[in-house]
Amino acid sequence: KAIALGADAVVIGTAALIAMGCRVCQKCYTGNCAWGIATQKPELVRRLDPQLGAERLSNLLTGWGHELQESLGSLGVNSIESLRGSRERLRGIDLDEQTLELLGIKPAGIGQ
Repeated sequence: KAIALGADAVVIGTAALIAMGCRVCQKCYTGNCAWGIATQKPELVRRLDPQLGAERLSNLLTGWGHELQESLGSLGVNSIESLRGSRERLRGIDLDEQTLELLGIKPAGIGQ
């Protein structure tokens, strides 16, 4: 949705951390990540299995890639680049008129 609204990129930070084993203890900024992901402390880093984390992250991104290709195909689009800024393909659900106008999209069920 963000790409279709004109975003150049989207962020997947938290999902990537969870794929690597994060339990969302919200201590990333302290350097005391109990799961060994967001820390440099040797005793904590040992808790992270880099091979397993990399495999799980790769699986997440591969799965998302397949889902994205399927979604783009259903829209008749063959690349993410051609989706960028394609607001005419979006429909809003449960959005008020002001928000729909601000986003430049139509409500769902109209003009499809």
